[in-house]
Amino acid sequence: MRKSGGKRAIAEAAQGAIGLAVLTEFLIALQFLTIVRVKETLPFDTTSLGRSAVFFPLVGLLIGMLLWGLDWGLRWYCPTGLRSIVVVATLAILSRGVHLDGLADSADGLLGSSDRQRSLAIMKDSAIGTFGALALIGVLLLKVRSLDLVFGEARDAALLVGPMLSRWASVVMAYYSSPARTEGLGAAFVTSVSFREYGWASGFSLLVIFIVAGISGLVLLALVGSFILGATRYCAHRLGGVTGDTLGALGELVETVTFCFFVLAVP
Repeated sequence: MRKSGGKRAIAEAAQGAIGLAVLTEFLIALQFLTIVRVKETLPFDTTSLGRSAVFFPLVGLLIGMLLWGLDWGLRWYCPTGLRSIVVVATLAILSRGVHLDGLADSADGLLGSSDRQRSLAIMKDSAIGTFGALALIGVLLLKVRSLDLVFGEARDAALLVGPMLSRWASVVMAYYSSPARTEGLGAAFVTSVSFREYGWASGFSLLVIFIVAGISGLVLLALVGSFILGATRYCAHRLGGVTGDTLGALGELVETVTFCFFVLAVP
């Protein structure tokens, strides 16, 4: 009996440790991708950051659910255009504007110079140039206008899966690429994402998008996947890899593509 009780205690302890590790990975993903800050210090090292990528699509889906709830609550009081502006602004705030900053830096670096080292130096500069400003304006206008033009279930689906696919895109790009720099948070993330994170994140995204959007969702997933791989190859050619800025830029572009898809492809 004592031996049986000892094995049970060991099994329970192991389950508790696994549960704590999973919770920690989720909290790291939540803190990394949103404005939420966890009071207790988390083991934010390279390994834990990479393993937290498993939960990136889930965090994106939670963001989408918040946007959907906000949009549903405002539809009784606000016209569609105003709701769309509020939703897009809220989306930027929830992600601390990090992806938008990455978009601006990437546009300045990739379009401002054809030399790899010069492009990386421009992207590291916090100032926003002409190409960065144009990219920000273009993406924000496309998001707002596309949401203006989509209604009913298609609008609900766009709000739910747009943020999810945006965060999933970071996992896919990280898995299929190498870092363009040897230092920085982006390099740490790219080098630590393994097939475990890629596989679970992709499986979760596939399941959710099929439930939410059906066959149209699978078409969207294939489109977004092709776009991600194309962007990854482009960054490898131009920069020798990807950076934190290009990961953020990709997220913004994927959200925009998703919103536009539901306008053009969903009746």
